[in-house]
Amino acid sequence: MKNLFRSKTVIVVIIIIILAAVYFYYEGGSSSGGSSLLVQQASDQSIGSAELNLLSQIQSLKIDTSLFQDPGYQALVDYSVAIPAEDVGRPNPFAPFPGEVISSGASGSSGTAGH
Repeated sequence: MKNLFRSKTVIVVIIIIILAAVYFYYEGGSSSGGSSLLVQQASDQSIGSAELNLLSQIQSLKIDTSLFQDPGYQALVDYSVAIPAEDVGRPNPFAPFPGEVISSGASGSSGTAGH
């Protein structure tokens, strides 16, 4: 009896999952395709107005330059240090060092003699 109830429950759950998948496939697929076109067309029309709004906001900005005449700002001292250019490294980091002896063994270990 318990086994029969369990099998009926499993069958009902599988049927619900299949029906939900079919519903989302048909309803989601048809409505999302049409709505994406509508959203794209609406966004194409609003691109020009959005750019004009941003341009008007940028043009209406007023920058207060009195900060640069403030004595506190002029008292600031630049303590930056110039970083000298240094050698980056070897042109070929995989090339052996000068004077290094390379073994020609086929073992494929480290490739250097004296290990």
